[in-house]
Amino acid sequence: MPEALDLNALVERYATVTSSMDVDAYAALFAEDCVREDPIGQPACHGRAEVHASWAGVVSSAKSVTFTPTDIHGVENHVAYCFTVQVEMEGATVTISGIETFLFNEVGEIAEMRAYWNNDDVVVG
Repeated sequence: MPEALDLNALVERYATVTSSMDVDAYAALFAEDCVREDPIGQPACHGRAEVHASWAGVVSSAKSVTFTPTDIHGVENHVAYCFTVQVEMEGATVTISGIETFLFNEVGEIAEMRAYWNNDDVVVG
């Protein structure tokens, strides 16, 4: 039987890597055959290469990213948590609040990510 995953540590690692804006490290958090829906309703990324390309597009216009997870709740290899992400761009700061869920594979890679937020959750200032 595989060792239990430390879900809080995995979410905190995700937050640290996301905030670092390191595209390669971000993509490496995901399984090769992952599915990433961010947010739900937008076209999903299928596989690590698509996640890499998507995140590269986000950080290409950002000066900084600060990702903060709260209220982390995990069961087995599933986790759900609230988040706030603040992206500083030239001339504006974009803040998004929402909920994300992860399904981790047995080695702690993100097999599935689903982000729950919409335009009402976005503040530009």
